[in-house]
Amino acid sequence: MKNIPRVNFIYWLLMIIATTTGEIVGNYISRDLELGYKAGSIILVSLFITAIFYQIFYKKSNPLYYWFLIILGNIAGTNVADLICIQLDLGTIYGSLLVVSTLFLILIGIHFLSKSKKPFTEIKVEFLYWLAILTSSTFGTTSGDFLSNDTPLGAAGGTLFLVILLLIFVGLLFLKQISKEVFYWITIVLIHPIGATLGNYISKPQGLDLGNVYTSIFLILLFLTTYFLNKKNNENI
Repeated sequence: MKNIPRVNFIYWLLMIIATTTGEIVGNYISRDLELGYKAGSIILVSLFITAIFYQIFYKKSNPLYYWFLIILGNIAGTNVADLICIQLDLGTIYGSLLVVSTLFLILIGIHFLSKSKKPFTEIKVEFLYWLAILTSSTFGTTSGDFLSNDTPLGAAGGTLFLVILLLIFVGLLFLKQISKEVFYWITIVLIHPIGATLGNYISKPQGLDLGNVYTSIFLILLFLTTYFLNKKNNENI
């Protein structure tokens, strides 16, 4: 897809920070602001879809807007996940299965559309890409909450488990056992629950208990600092 920034170590670092930020800000909106899961989901998903159409029809590539969409998608996904698991009472296991099945279908759609030469295919692929980001974010919260709350691993152990799993796939890519495209989506799927478990560990009482507000401010500043330092370094090359 034309508007994806260069995929390298900094890209994945920014993705982890963005997903963690989305998890914490999403919790703040639905819980601390008492907006509720249903209202929060409707508002945030509507904003996300509106922002997607702006991105698709905006002619000039804007990397910072790409990351704005990533964070907004994660905030929306966090609310949708809580709506599915808590308000609809599906729980983290069935909620995760529902969401990951939906994500799988979207990725199949991207795969087949990418090979099509029909009109407006690129627009359809880009829309499905962002829908996959939203769905993977939702899965990140459902599966991250499952690891944090419903297993002995807890938030810290869940984060460590997911990082080890991610490193295994990095090794498989290095050994050329999986393609870059497959690795990209596997990493996207794994990084979202890493953001959820890491966010739970940083912000909640079972971890560092820093709260949603101060953690969100810190992560946003960390993201902007990393982004602009990387941009400056690239300009100096």
